[in-house]
Amino acid sequence: MNTHRLFSKSIIRGAIVLALVFGVLPAQERPRPPESAALRTPLPPAVLELLANEISGQLAFNNEVKLAGAPWTRGEKELTDTFYETQALYDLVRGYGIESARIDRFKGSATFEYPKTGEFWMLKPEKRLIARMDADPALVSRGSAEADVTGALIYIPPLTADKIKALNEGGPQEKYKDKVALMWSHAIGNTAKALDAAGLKGVITFSAQDRYLDPDQVLYSGGAYAGLTNLQLGMTVSWRQWSELLEEIERGTPVTVQCRTKLAKYPDRYEGVFGWIPGREPEKKGVIFTGHLFEGYVKRGANDDMSGVVIELEILRALSKLIARGELPQPKRTIYFLWPNEISGTYEFLRQNPGIADKLSININMDMVGEALRMNNGLFTMSECPNHLPSYLDGLAASIMSYVWRTNDIVYLPDAPRSRLGGQVFPRPLWEKNGSRDAFRFFIHQATGGSDHICFNNPSVGVSGVEFFTWPDQWYHADKDTPDKSDPTEMKRVAFIGAASAWAAADCTDEVLPGLLDAVAAFGYERVGKRELPAAFRTIERADAKSLAADTARALNLVELAAGRERDAAGSVEQIYSGSKEAAALLMNRKAQLDQYRKSLSADVLAYAGLRAKQLNGAPPQPRSPDKLEKQSGALVPVLLADVKGKEFSLESSDRYKKYLEKNPDAAKGLKLGASERRMVLNYINGRRTVAAIRNAVAAETDRDIDFGALVAYLDFLRVVGWIAPI
Repeated sequence: MNTHRLFSKSIIRGAIVLALVFGVLPAQERPRPPESAALRTPLPPAVLELLANEISGQLAFNNEVKLAGAPWTRGEKELTDTFYETQALYDLVRGYGIESARIDRFKGSATFEYPKTGEFWMLKPEKRLIARMDADPALVSRGSAEADVTGALIYIPPLTADKIKALNEGGPQEKYKDKVALMWSHAIGNTAKALDAAGLKGVITFSAQDRYLDPDQVLYSGGAYAGLTNLQLGMTVSWRQWSELLEEIERGTPVTVQCRTKLAKYPDRYEGVFGWIPGREPEKKGVIFTGHLFEGYVKRGANDDMSGVVIELEILRALSKLIARGELPQPKRTIYFLWPNEISGTYEFLRQNPGIADKLSININMDMVGEALRMNNGLFTMSECPNHLPSYLDGLAASIMSYVWRTNDIVYLPDAPRSRLGGQVFPRPLWEKNGSRDAFRFFIHQATGGSDHICFNNPSVGVSGVEFFTWPDQWYHADKDTPDKSDPTEMKRVAFIGAASAWAAADCTDEVLPGLLDAVAAFGYERVGKRELPAAFRTIERADAKSLAADTARALNLVELAAGRERDAAGSVEQIYSGSKEAAALLMNRKAQLDQYRKSLSADVLAYAGLRAKQLNGAPPQPRSPDKLEKQSGALVPVLLADVKGKEFSLESSDRYKKYLEKNPDAAKGLKLGASERRMVLNYINGRRTVAAIRNAVAAETDRDIDFGALVAYLDFLRVVGWIAPI
């Protein structure tokens, strides 16, 4: 036997053993452990891999720089023809070979004022330019008039009500006449009128999200200066600049300043880009993304909201590319991409495209989604669909976000994924070479407003929508909301979450359906357990013998709302599933499970109420019997009129409402429901809910007793106004 060969074999065997023990085999030879249930999403792993490999946060970041590298003063061509962002975005879409896109332009009904020039000079004790609009886009306050003002700068501390009254009554005073005020905030309302009466010409203030974190930022802000006699303009500088001016004044140095503004008015318009990935069944309910291209024409921001714009663009590019290569099929349902003026432009798009809402199952709104989480001390967040529009989207998006968290963080849990090298550092990283290595952090909360998703959640539209955004935002609405705060890694992750959620909804095959229903139910059980169920038990816990029956009814109503929401969220899957015999049976079973869950919750609440009754030495609470009016009207179903549905979005802003009150000025005064209760009633009118169901839902949402007679009277008011059909 060749002892040299035997010795070599022994070394090789020993090396293999050492490799197995210490984990030094090449990565491709190390099988990954099976994934845990915590990492499951409705989509097959192969689709997740396709999306992760194709989506580029760096491309999104590069496009953000192209579209919002820095603020600029718009030229005449932009203000009268096509805005830069509109044309540049459209060109990017078409440059990716996507032909299904267009620029939309709709006329507005008013005008907008644009500051063409703004300069702020110190003339004494030395002449120097402090700020100018070309470089400082937030300098000129909204509400300023065109003016050229020169005067001594004086400090005016915050005014009390008595001081405001004295200034108003005192008329022009030498102390203030022809001066410019250094103040803590812009002047509005009675303060502006008082300064004007005293003879002041202008106001200089600062505005910042956090003046100590970033003393050089300036928020876009406004006052009320136009239309006054003396007070003509307001200018906003940074905290650092403002403090330096205050130091000069407090030192006793005479300071003279000059402020110049030039403004022009233009016909207002709605302008944006609309694109889509055609579905195989285009008439069926699809998905629409929104990310606002404009929030006024002076204020611009990289994170708010060019980040949403370019991430939406990257989703469109990546999905289109995968479909063109044959790696993904043409989706069953159309995926739409809308880049509008924020809120007002989205409403106008809906008006101009009647029936579009009938082709939509969900809205995914991207607003402020590109910032580096660690730099911003922020979290990626999701605002849920509102209770009046339960949807599978909440659970679907939550499962994708959880997947990104579990695979892009160090999670010290037994079922946490491991990296190919055996460690636990970012086992399946979604990052970019030039991006951060921040762990992914997210938070989900109840529905909020403030962006384009509210247009779809509006009961006149009735499309369930969520908002993705980052908060807190240290540069929110500030001139320093620039791309250097954005993170290509975060942009890749957000685009992945959006693309995966949209794909599961647009191509919900029978393979996707079980995982989707699992995600919806799991999310529903969790939020009921965190929110409504503890609140119901607290209500009974705080009850006394006199209030126990009423408090038990409130608690039952709350869990009924919660469990009904989760049942309807699962039921909403019917909008997008295949409709096969197997799919229908599975959905029916899941809805039955959630119905049983509803009964169990109610039984638990009643059981605890019985225990509480014993503690209070009282009788167990009994269900209240409906009165005559409830029996007569409880089963009626209010329906929005056809010329309201999808066309009018605010009752009190509508012409029909205003005309009715002109003829009947006291009609609204007799309504016994409060303003918040009336808004909630409008939310729950969908042509399927009964009057009794609406009353119960509004009572649960507002945690107030809703008088049934007051509700019926309000519905009758809506009928005579012309908002709902006779019931």
